[in-house]
Amino acid sequence: MTKRIVVGVLLAAVAALLLACQVEQEAEDTDVTPAVTAAASSTPLPNPTLPPLAAEQERLRQEEDAKPKFEGVVNGIRLYPTGGGASERKDACSDAKGEDVQQVTMDAVAGTVMEITPTYLPDGAEEQAQMWPPVVCKGVLTSVERWWTIRGKATFFIARRQGEQAIDTGASADRISSATVGGKRAAVVKPLTPAGYGWSMVIVAEDFGLTVIGADGLPLDETVKIAEGLR
Repeated sequence: MTKRIVVGVLLAAVAALLLACQVEQEAEDTDVTPAVTAAASSTPLPNPTLPPLAAEQERLRQEEDAKPKFEGVVNGIRLYPTGGGASERKDACSDAKGEDVQQVTMDAVAGTVMEITPTYLPDGAEEQAQMWPPVVCKGVLTSVERWWTIRGKATFFIARRQGEQAIDTGASADRISSATVGGKRAAVVKPLTPAGYGWSMVIVAEDFGLTVIGADGLPLDETVKIAEGLR
């Protein structure tokens, strides 16, 4: 083989090697990089996290939802889970027909034992428009309630119910206790936090049935003070 042929073969080999490297590089440029980009673009963004206080409240709510709901008698007051069906309390409306039920105004409540007259309300409390009117069944005033809010902080109501001393609470047993409020038998449902997150209730036995104070956003002692201040 002549020197010229040997040199030609070597040059051809070098050219082939350079061409192979170029093809491999182009393959990397076209195939690998777009694949990585596509994978990166399909990666979901992390979910936003709740602020610490909201996260703690959500945790407490979920824990409460997972617990069995209390059903039983506390201080002579029958408590049952929300949506109790056959457990629902009995009053003049329990077996009333449509023509036996009448909605009335607050004027019809004035001067009766069902009238709601608070002497204590927390600072900033503003009464809201009437959500549900008083109800009369078979000539008996069975249900009256009033609602208040404290802007950006709390909502609470005062209700009076004629009939059986029973009510649905939807609360677990560890939130419920007996008490004496204004010299009367009572059952208390504490909020999920001392500051008042999660509905609390003060349920007071009355000759006509029950007085109920429910609050979300108020410490329990404030809800009790509202109950103690009722006439």
